[in-house]
Amino acid sequence: MSNIFDLPALWRQSLMPASFNGARFHCEANGRESGRRIVQHQFPKKDLPYAEDMGRAAREFNVRGYCIVFPYDSGDSLYQRDYRQPRDQLVRQLEAEGPGTLQLPTQASQLVVCPRYRLTEEERFGGYCVIDMTFMEYGLDPQTYAPAAATATAIVQTSEALRSQVLLWLSALPLPPAIGLNR
Repeated sequence: MSNIFDLPALWRQSLMPASFNGARFHCEANGRESGRRIVQHQFPKKDLPYAEDMGRAAREFNVRGYCIVFPYDSGDSLYQRDYRQPRDQLVRQLEAEGPGTLQLPTQASQLVVCPRYRLTEEERFGGYCVIDMTFMEYGLDPQTYAPAAATATAIVQTSEALRSQVLLWLSALPLPPAIGLNR
């Protein structure tokens, strides 16, 4: 009889190394939070409210990462005898201005900003640090975002069709009588 551990773990084959803007770290746990932005309207003398959907809420990622000593220096920046180098590289990226790319092991990469992080080191766990990071979805700046060409084309086509309908409707109206041309 087989058990669940005998099944092929396809998800393990697609795991990605965790990183933020190229600064790699080990990922102990991560979570994503989002939902819908709902405004609840309640009216006087009405028993039923109205919930208005205002779109998807921005995604927020909570990540617990760590850097740890490695028995020997490998060619990889994450696997070194001095854990402080990958730690410092990650901290520099977390404190850098502007958005960055967050790659989590089981999720697609995201363009995010890091509003806060907490780095914890304990003497009893020498050669090891935990970094709790919060990331927020960067999204698009509405002042610099240009609509897609397909959207702009659709708007132009719709307005031209509406203009044609109005001109056709106006041409079907009878002309008003001429006023004061014959004396």
